[in-house]
Amino acid sequence: MAVSSDHVAWIEESSGKKTVRLDGASQGGTYDDVKNMRFLRNTSHLMFFAKRGSSWTFVLDGKEQQQTYDSVSPISVPSDGTSYAFVGCSEKKCQLTVDGVASGPVSESLWYPQYCRDGKRLAFLSKRGKKWIFEVDGRETGPELDGIWGSEWGFTRDGSRFYNAARLDGKWTYVVDGVPGPGFEVISPIVFSPDGKHFAYGGTVTKGGMTKTKTIGTMVVDGKAGELYEGSGIAGHLSQLAGYTENIIDGVHDMWPDFYGVSTPSFNSEGKLSYAISRSRGDNAVIVDGKEGPGFEKILSPVAFSSGGVHFAYVAQSNEEFVEVRDNHAGKTYSLTKMKGRFLDVSWIESSVDGSHLAFEIVSGGQMFHGGATVRALRSVVVDGKAGPEYDAQAIGSFETTKDAHHFYYAVYGTKESRDLVSVDGHESRPYNFVWGTKITDEEKSVTFVAYDDKRLLRVVYPLK
Repeated sequence: MAVSSDHVAWIEESSGKKTVRLDGASQGGTYDDVKNMRFLRNTSHLMFFAKRGSSWTFVLDGKEQQQTYDSVSPISVPSDGTSYAFVGCSEKKCQLTVDGVASGPVSESLWYPQYCRDGKRLAFLSKRGKKWIFEVDGRETGPELDGIWGSEWGFTRDGSRFYNAARLDGKWTYVVDGVPGPGFEVISPIVFSPDGKHFAYGGTVTKGGMTKTKTIGTMVVDGKAGELYEGSGIAGHLSQLAGYTENIIDGVHDMWPDFYGVSTPSFNSEGKLSYAISRSRGDNAVIVDGKEGPGFEKILSPVAFSSGGVHFAYVAQSNEEFVEVRDNHAGKTYSLTKMKGRFLDVSWIESSVDGSHLAFEIVSGGQMFHGGATVRALRSVVVDGKAGPEYDAQAIGSFETTKDAHHFYYAVYGTKESRDLVSVDGHESRPYNFVWGTKITDEEKSVTFVAYDDKRLLRVVYPLK
């Protein structure tokens, strides 16, 4: 399904064949498969790839292109929605297509393209033998890479800088504007300051031992590694003799200090860097602009800042309770019905512009949740010090408030009955099979979303009173 500001598109299947419908009207013909369906931003122009037999074709506004492909990339559209690009491959020859025109080099392997936000710059991946090469604005950028992390590359928000996570000489690093930084076994997602002049990421290596393998983390700022912090580590070489092993999973991962030594960092609107560190076992602290806060058993959330960075807040763990911390002062505590011996987490946290309103999601999961085997857990949203209903659900997301923060909504996905619902100002909608595209309308008088309800497709509107 694809949803724009005023339109909705979906795929219908009958007798093994698929048809695309836009606001109920069919688009193109009948196909064996359909994928990558999306709108040009805030328009009725719908595009997708359709398959007949073994060939894919691009369809725009219901019209099929003559060119067919053996394989295709996702479709890239910049934020302003004025352009589109994709890679199509036929007989092991791949080429970039921009706004319907084939352009750039022909290669045996190209990967999906990506625009900067305003659409003025475009980058994509190609492969030369066993090495990966990024091409930015039509030119090769940076060294040849042994591997890439698919979700961690692109342009900064203002489009001035290009970055990518890459494997070089057996380690993972970030290449920023063609220059690689120090390498590690694990690196966090990279963050940039609002003006794009500074960047930071966490990095961790392991140091083996007989009884314990240490995890040593550091924060890399503008390509230079800083102080070292030791995380909790994993079982050492002797564990293999006992018949079990533990290993760190390398690559790009969200990091937390009690295990990795440092957390994933963030910048506030004023360019102040924040992250969490492990000072010792059970003593984890947040650093904001170089100043350390109090110690907690765990730091569960990123730091949320008010506009201008005057105030900040985060959530920590102490004695199996969630602790709300504002400006490094511990405040209210929260709990869910099942806490003892479970894994506690905070999926997201958001502050209003002036810092007077704060919302976050608290999560309590079992061993399968902790091990990544399921996303189902007990979840609740705390808004301005008041915890909402508790859900046994797969996720809570799409939280948004009006500009004055007087109204809010969030969506609950995969409740115990595997259905979705939307909560508006604490009032629940009825459950639906699925919900999409939840948003506050431009005039901020209502919340709307699209719902699939037992073979009916509905647009639901909740007035804000």
